[in-house]
Amino acid sequence: MAVLLSEDFSGFEAGPLPVDFTATGEYHYYPAPGYCGAWYDPMTGIGRRNAPWLVIEDDGRHRLLQTTTPETNGRGPAVLVAGDDDWGELTLTVRVQPLRADGYVGVCFRYRTSRSHYRLCLDEGTVLRLVRVCHEERDVLAERPFAYSCEGAYELQVEDRGGRIAVSVDGEQQFEVVDEGAAGGRVALIAKTTCIYDAVRVSAHEEATAAFVHRRDARLRELDELRERTPRPVPWRQIDTPGYGTARQIRFGHLRSRERLDILLAQNLKLMSSNDSLTTVRCLTAIDLDGNVLWQFGEPGSDLDAGLVTCDLPVQIYDIDGDGQDEVLCLKNGKLYILDGRNGEVVNVRPLPLSPGQENTFGRLVGDAIVIANFRGLDRPGDILIKNRYRQVWALDGDLDLLWTREFPTWMTGHFAQPCDLDGDGRDELVIGYCLLGPDGEMRWSHDWHDHTDEIAIGPFDPNREDVQIALVCGDAGFNILAPDGTVLHREMLGHAQRLSAAKFRSDLPGLQFYVSTYWGSGGILSLHDCTGKRLIELEPTSLGNVLNPVNWTGDGTELALLSGSREHGGMLDGYGRRVVRFPEDGHPEMCAEALDLTGDARDEVVLWDMDRIWIYTQDRPHEGTRIYRPVRYPHYNASNYRAEISLPRWA
Repeated sequence: MAVLLSEDFSGFEAGPLPVDFTATGEYHYYPAPGYCGAWYDPMTGIGRRNAPWLVIEDDGRHRLLQTTTPETNGRGPAVLVAGDDDWGELTLTVRVQPLRADGYVGVCFRYRTSRSHYRLCLDEGTVLRLVRVCHEERDVLAERPFAYSCEGAYELQVEDRGGRIAVSVDGEQQFEVVDEGAAGGRVALIAKTTCIYDAVRVSAHEEATAAFVHRRDARLRELDELRERTPRPVPWRQIDTPGYGTARQIRFGHLRSRERLDILLAQNLKLMSSNDSLTTVRCLTAIDLDGNVLWQFGEPGSDLDAGLVTCDLPVQIYDIDGDGQDEVLCLKNGKLYILDGRNGEVVNVRPLPLSPGQENTFGRLVGDAIVIANFRGLDRPGDILIKNRYRQVWALDGDLDLLWTREFPTWMTGHFAQPCDLDGDGRDELVIGYCLLGPDGEMRWSHDWHDHTDEIAIGPFDPNREDVQIALVCGDAGFNILAPDGTVLHREMLGHAQRLSAAKFRSDLPGLQFYVSTYWGSGGILSLHDCTGKRLIELEPTSLGNVLNPVNWTGDGTELALLSGSREHGGMLDGYGRRVVRFPEDGHPEMCAEALDLTGDARDEVVLWDMDRIWIYTQDRPHEGTRIYRPVRYPHYNASNYRAEISLPRWA
């Protein structure tokens, strides 16, 4: 027998395993510092303030304590994963001591994601149960009465021989099942209540080990060949942002000229201690692509808290008056400012509306986001939508006069609304949350779904339909595709659906495809769907902060999905879930990532940055061919942390 994994936790220092259960990981690569060994935690649970996994020293040896209970882990069980997706037949042995009998404790095998695996558990003090988990489905493959005590440890063993699974406890076989389901995958520890793990061992027979090595090596050879054929990223610009840098609050626009893009860095000021729900603009710093500071509005802060925030900041770059020169719009200290994009001087300013009701901490609207729209049917968008966190929106004209306002039940606005002329009358409707508003703010339709909408994508994704489709990721309310009249075309529960992008990720499929990621609860699961919503693949990278922006990297008509700037975990995925592009090991920033065309050759550059630096990567080779892909994206002037990304086909 070959040993694939042997863990007694002696290599860990006593203390908690590092985790980050905040909203930071929704769109930042910002892993908690510390040592995890061969393991990673895929669960991000609201309400868990401390690490669920704690290494303790007990009589001279290290043991792993799981600290959450059914009362504190409402988003799901605690899970800790190790191993390789290419593992096949194996024997998994774990020694575990339940500390309470009000939940289950055990192991997973054939693990693909925290929502797709096989689970063997001691449950509720009375049962030994083997369950196949596939998203919302739970199939009990075998169970038997097993009265266990919380006074001592039990050795659980799973022998997975492909079509046969044998289960033993303390060396005595309990049951054997025949199962021809999905074979192979990683292993995991899983617990719904407190327990202690002593040791984990994974072994395999020589034939199974050889088969695993063959699968792994073949996959890596194929990946190496793909990477050789794909342009590598090389640095194009390296910019320092001392004292005025930011995290995801970055905007791109034509501040000085239509011929080139500039960068606007926005910093925040939290109006309530450590509460990201009520923040205002602290400082705006405009720079060019060479790093020269063009102007500054406000007072910058050099600390991380000034740049790192987990909500939107209400800032956009747009030519609101139609004079051919971009302005900057922002909400700061209860006022709406319009600034001259060339120099940052104030062009117009108005007090924000009074904001009674639930979000009335300061009496006047603080502001959560700005959206540019065309509610009046002008030749070009000239209207401004502002909103508070979740309850109300206000539509203004270009002179900042009120057109209309609308209140919603709690959470119903979601995060970032999308305007779109769905009926072709020249005036924008507004998709907001689960609702469609007409251009005068009237309700056209709505759905009574729980949770809130995180991101919205609108476009002609399915070539078999004559209309556009509205794709929504709605947290625990799933991934949804709607027709313009609100008819639900597809609905699927994927966990807490968080991020969404639509692009031509696969050349062999009709229409566009969707990449979706999850966060709260079963976090970090990525799935690819066809133009109708059918799930094609799913995978669970070992890190969070995957932004999924489409990247027109090769110009050949097929795009990649941007994960993060991490050398170890980031890079770009193709439409088969393969990480075909990695960033070099050159000391680049990793916290934030964005993709857009900055050199003007139609292909995208990738911008990586943190509070101190911005690095811009381009391709290491020119485009070859007689035409080049130049997809249509959402406009720069409606940027948001909570904007789904679309990339509609177009050639140049």
